Order: sequence, then C-alpha cells, then structure tokens
Amino acid sequence: MSTPSADTVTKVSTDGATDFVQSFYSALQSNRGTIATFYSQMPSTILFNGNVVADGAAVQDIFVNQLPPTRFEVQSFDCQVINSHYPTPTATGVKTPAQTTVKDMSLLVTVSGYVQFGESRDAPQRGFSETFVLVPNPAASSTGGGAKGKGKKEWLIQSQNFRLVV
Repeated sequence: MSTPSADTVTKVSTDGATDFVQSFYSALQSNRGTIATFYSQMPSTILFNGNVVADGAAVQDIFVNQLPPTRFEVQSFDCQVINSHYPTPTATGVKTPAQTTVKDMSLLVTVSGYVQFGESRDAPQRGFSETFVLVPNPAASSTGGGAKGKGKKEWLIQSQNFRLVV
C-alpha cells in the first residue's frame, strides 16, 4: 500500500472520530444493551472518575443496571492519530503491509460536554471530559469496507478515561 497523504489521514481520522462519538453517546442514552460492542477484545484500560472498570461488558452493566437514564450533550471533540501503522489483528496474526489500509491506525479522541443523570429535564447538568484510544475493528476491516452499513463498528475502544469536571 502506498503511504496515504496527510489530507487523507486527517479525513479518515476525523470521520472515524465523528462516527464514533455520534454512535457511542447515542448508545449510552438510548441503546445501553449494545455498549459492550464498542470495546476491543484486547486488554483495555477503562477508568470512570478514577475507578477501574474491568471491560466493555462491565461498562454496559453499569449503564444498564446501576445508572438512571442519562442524557449526554457533546460540546466538542477532537482527534489525533497515535499510530498511523497500527498492527491490526487478523485470524493468523497481524495484517501484513500489503493488507493494510488507511484505516489501520489508532486514534486519540477527546470529548467534552454535559451529562444529566435522571429522567427530569430539570436535573442539573454536570460537565464531563472523556478521552478514548480507538483501534481498528478487525471484523469491520476484514469484510472489505461494506461492514459499516451492516452495523459493524470501524473503531473500537482500547482505552477510556471518563471524568466529571463540575
């Protein structure tokens, strides 16, 4: 594969971050039973206000069984490519250079906004800041690009740090 241009890398990373933020926060609000599918199977580091959470299934359990209805209002987000040649896993190891695509990169995504806990629209808004490391979803990339429309996420959470700020 030829090296993609800086403009291409910027577009792919920005589009990936945008798609991720829109779908993840939508799931947190109204489709909590799918939250675990946003997480990588690789060992993850997940922190909520300094507390370690084991994995995506544990995050889903918190949202499904422990938290009241939650509304997120994302005010801003940004992304940065961490590794433009991320070693995307395959069934036999990792992708070879000939198999890689421009989406075989890891991303740092920062998000800030407001969250409301509870059903009342009058519940106080709390500020939050969240940082993610996203990695390519091997299941999405192995299907030749048509997977996105079939519900497969192109990026998965490898690391997450959520913090209430006010």
